[in-house]
Amino acid sequence: MSHKPELPPSILIITGAKGDTRRYRAFHLYQQLRMAEVEVSVFHVSDARAISQAEKCQVLVLHRVPYDPIVARLIDSVRRRAGLVLVDHDDLIFDPAAFQWIDSPDFQDPIRAQLYQQEMDRQKQTVLVSDGAITSTDYLAEVVRKTGKPAWVHRNAANLEMIEVSTRALAQKRQPDGKYVIGYASGTPTHNRDFAMIAPGLMETLRAVPEAELWVIGYLDLTSDWQPFENRVRTFKPVPWRELPFWLTQIDVNLAPLVPDNPFSQSKSEIKFMEAALVGVPTIASPTDAFVYAVRPGENGLLARTAGDWQAALAALADPARRAALGVTARNDALELYAPQYRAQQAVEMLNQIAAHFGQSGRWQFSTIPGDPLERYNWPVAWENVPSLAKMGMYSLQSRGVLTLLKQLWITLRRIAARWIPYR
Repeated sequence: MSHKPELPPSILIITGAKGDTRRYRAFHLYQQLRMAEVEVSVFHVSDARAISQAEKCQVLVLHRVPYDPIVARLIDSVRRRAGLVLVDHDDLIFDPAAFQWIDSPDFQDPIRAQLYQQEMDRQKQTVLVSDGAITSTDYLAEVVRKTGKPAWVHRNAANLEMIEVSTRALAQKRQPDGKYVIGYASGTPTHNRDFAMIAPGLMETLRAVPEAELWVIGYLDLTSDWQPFENRVRTFKPVPWRELPFWLTQIDVNLAPLVPDNPFSQSKSEIKFMEAALVGVPTIASPTDAFVYAVRPGENGLLARTAGDWQAALAALADPARRAALGVTARNDALELYAPQYRAQQAVEMLNQIAAHFGQSGRWQFSTIPGDPLERYNWPVAWENVPSLAKMGMYSLQSRGVLTLLKQLWITLRRIAARWIPYR
């Protein structure tokens, strides 16, 4: 397929998501490209301005955008000017066959399960009509390539504010008090199986190490098996990302378990390692491809596959000096390899590779200009709060029809009711 742009290169990122995934894949890329002096804009797919912006851009990046008539218009407006259409994914949500591997209590609701599978079908359709994909891991890139589309890896990284907040949080790090605080932070309610895999080793550690405690931040359903340890297990509600570094500085070891041989687990990036590393906390992680990429065992963290590996790793890091040494190296690695300045360089290199792949190497000259970590590169905080539920509901009505909107409304109400009436 030949592309010959007639306008100056510009990037438009359209996202169909909110929350941390939008921040990591849309807002962080926006910041990186701005630091590289690349013209870039970000809009949610429900924003009416997206269509007019698509009529100007040369590269359209669709992050987690399921296919629908409005998205078709966006793509057509870019294709009319021979622009490039790329998708961006950081989870295996575009392969309907992977649904069986997702562990979510939501799916006990058949309406939610049905709608999610339909969304996966639509996500795959967006991939199929695109020119190629950007992914957060090599594993996801390989899945994309099996569809016949080219893919490039742009790994998740920190943003400028994360680094600044993490540095401030270090000043409030918990001082040595004889405790061994093991932490687990879960941003979504989809990790019960992952945690259950390491539960026996954790319990054994609590038995063997009297000063050990377990802190759980976020979504996790602890079973009755934890009752004997209730005085040494603390649970906390999910916290906003700007507060998370302050919580991570209160733990000694960060846990990142993922069930092995699970395609959905393999698709996950290494952000749990990076977030803890920014505050000098070492991570014990499952050896998925992403964590194998990030963790150098015995230097900046530990990898654990079997129950015995997890128990041995937890025992090893009961030594304050050992975990402190790993934490220092992990922080140095995070500041060097996961900084937005470094990722900005990689983003520009990736764009040049994509341009060359489509025969545009002579026309697409993205030049990287070193950017200071100044406020001008940040996105407005207000962006994180839009669109409203009402706006998203209106978009669903326009693009999918009233039946889909009613199903989405039911799911929202059912989630609220689940606080008092659990799924059965």
